[in-house]
Amino acid sequence: MPDDAFSALRAQLGETAPDALRALTEEELRDLGAAIADARHRQAAALAEAGDRALGHIPRLLRGPIKRVVG
Repeated sequence: MPDDAFSALRAQLGETAPDALRALTEEELRDLGAAIADARHRQAAALAEAGDRALGHIPRLLRGPIKRVVG
């Protein structure tokens, strides 16, 4: 049983990996982990782009203070 790959995936998912994933091979678990990491990176990029586009509708003088407040 690929416990190390399952543990890595479980850590990546925040301890919410279902035990049914233990049926996957170590390679499949690594592929799933890579796919999840890639999806999270793409999601973060899309959210950053959406935030930048939203700030484009705000007058320039207010953008800096709003960025600091929003984070």
